[in-house]
Parts: sequence; structure tokens; C-alpha cells
Amino acid sequence: MFDTFGKIFVVVAVLALILVGIMVYLYLMDRKLSKLEREVEDKFSTEKE
Repeated sequence: MFDTFGKIFVVVAVLALILVGIMVYLYLMDRKLSKLEREVEDKFSTEKE
């Protein structure tokens, strides 16, 4: 009984770790893209003036 519970716990823990990793990756990518968007926007706004 405990052996099955242990295996399920390991599977859930691994899946949770993968999901957290994906969320952190997406968050960091969003920050980088936002920074690039601001830089591009600033560059084009200064060129038009």
C-alpha cells in the first residue's frame, strides 16, 4: 500500500516541479519581451519626433 502511495507522490511531485519550472520560464520570458517592447517603442517614438 505505501509503495503505491510513494510512487504516486513522486509522480505528483515531479509534475508539480515541471509546472513550476514552466511558469518561472514564462514569467522571465514575459519580462524580457516587455523590456524589448519598451525599447523598440522608445526607439520609434524618438525617431518620429
